[in-house]
Amino acid sequence: MHIAIVEDETKWQLIVKKEIHKYYGKNVQITVFSSGEEFLREDQEFQIIFMDIEMPGKDGFSVSKEYMKRFPDTLIIIMTTHTELSRLGYRVNAFRYIDKLHKEEIEEALTSAECVLRRFKRIPLKFIGAKEQEVCCKDILYIEALNHNVLVVCRKGTFECRESIGELEKVLNEYGFYLIHRAYLVNLDSIKDIMKRDVILYNGDKLPVSRRKHQELQKKYIQWKFENANA
Repeated sequence: MHIAIVEDETKWQLIVKKEIHKYYGKNVQITVFSSGEEFLREDQEFQIIFMDIEMPGKDGFSVSKEYMKRFPDTLIIIMTTHTELSRLGYRVNAFRYIDKLHKEEIEEALTSAECVLRRFKRIPLKFIGAKEQEVCCKDILYIEALNHNVLVVCRKGTFECRESIGELEKVLNEYGFYLIHRAYLVNLDSIKDIMKRDVILYNGDKLPVSRRKHQELQKKYIQWKFENANA
């Protein structure tokens, strides 16, 4: 995890940095920038950015807008002591707004960001007839076992892959995928409704659910939705 703090005041830099380390421990890299111009010159992709609104030179909104054109998948958390300005955040599609006077909001923002980043996790897949490619988890609807290979059904097409469904279950389990049947591994985000013997996906596909998996699927689905409700 690589996080940026864009803040001109040392006091707030240290406060935010301390809260991030409290949340992640040592499993995080933090880079601090004292101005928006310095941050943009770095031209580096971060998973999460804590962005101050009021800075000398370019303000946080204009910096965020320019940065998001380069790295649209980054989550930007706006920081300010003037919460009335947060309504302008729609201009940059900010992920969260934090009142600097309430540092406890940092932990909530990081927890929610973790949920979103799980969906955006990219995994390498060996498609038949093509080079290994990285696919974003949120773009995968479900995976179907097919003889010795699997079909990876994505939002923008279906691809045949060399990995087994068991191997992919181990990789994707923590990113919101559940094996509803020995032949089907489903992205919980893609489920519209759970019926008695099958699930209905948002794209209209209907997949069978193993009888012994039905109760556990409902629990997993509710838990996943709850964890991601505010993300």
